Amino acid sequence: MTTDVLLSHPDLGQAAPAIVDGLLEPGAQAAQALLVLGKIARTRFWLPPSMVNRLIAESDPVFTADGQVLRAESFSPCCGVHARLDLRPVGHLGSGCTNVDLSEATRSVLAGVAGQEPLHLTVRGEGIALRTLDGGHQESRVPLPDRWVAGFAEIAAVTARATPRAELGPAEARAFLRQLPTKATAAWAVRSGRGLRLTARGGPAAIPATGLHRLRVVDPLVRFTEGLTVYATPGAEVASWVLHLDRARLTVTLSPTPSRGFSGEGGWLTALAAGLDSGDDLVTGRTGHDVVDGTWFARPLPSGRAPGNARLTKAKALVEAGAVRALPAGGYEIAHGGSVQRVRLDPAGCTCAWFAENQESRGPCSHLLAARMSAGQS
Repeated sequence: MTTDVLLSHPDLGQAAPAIVDGLLEPGAQAAQALLVLGKIARTRFWLPPSMVNRLIAESDPVFTADGQVLRAESFSPCCGVHARLDLRPVGHLGSGCTNVDLSEATRSVLAGVAGQEPLHLTVRGEGIALRTLDGGHQESRVPLPDRWVAGFAEIAAVTARATPRAELGPAEARAFLRQLPTKATAAWAVRSGRGLRLTARGGPAAIPATGLHRLRVVDPLVRFTEGLTVYATPGAEVASWVLHLDRARLTVTLSPTPSRGFSGEGGWLTALAAGLDSGDDLVTGRTGHDVVDGTWFARPLPSGRAPGNARLTKAKALVEAGAVRALPAGGYEIAHGGSVQRVRLDPAGCTCAWFAENQESRGPCSHLLAARMSAGQS
């Protein structure tokens, strides 16, 4: 079989137009990157003490194309690790989205790609097809987990405020990635010469690195790495680790600690509260954020709905009950059920226990949300 034969259309969903139909180059690098995404989707980096120790696979990559870039994304089952592979196939690149499982058969096909061997990918709404010179396999679209929708919303909300903290060349990047810890540690990463080192002490320029052992999932890509850029979100202790590859990049974003998943944080609540029930694309996972370019991109998920949240439900109830009162001197007073809380919008603050413990690192409290809703309606 030749490369020209690989460029011919596979049998998958011939009636539906192809979103993507082309070669992923270099083949071995692309294959290993897709395998990393699949491994993330099958790896639970945090296991609550009450949960039986068993493998829980949620789903595998969501493939999104916008005519310029193909993005493949996945979350870990605990939703504490998000990864996105950005690349440009050689061939047809249209617009659309689908999500599939990478079965053992497909992983076997990917694992067999070596060196400069061609890897052909076709993406349609119904699923994907991968082919190499030795064979191929097809995967059909699977249901999208609700937790992933909430995770997409949170990732976009938190990385929109991220700033670059460090940039490493090829040698320094590979050295740092090869020395990552093997178990959970409370740590920070700081500049050391032209590279990075881990320390137990934070500081103004330190990068949050608690649970950095989770980044070891990228080990198969270290040999392909041409650089590493790190972005961090002030106040959220969230870092995005960007591996620069040959004609591609992989962005891995880690939650503040292994026990905290992006799907439950709630940083997207402010955006949802501002539009109430408008079905904003951000909170339905249909808008993503690129931390490198600082741009937004469409993710037209085949399914997706605004995730529910107890704080948002309570905030709406407070507004509907007339419990929110604007104060003459500024700010708001919220009286309900025998408790009275005082809220200010800028800078954000509330007298409740939730805000005292979390500030806005896990999204706003219900009182702050209610005040923002009232301010938007006035």
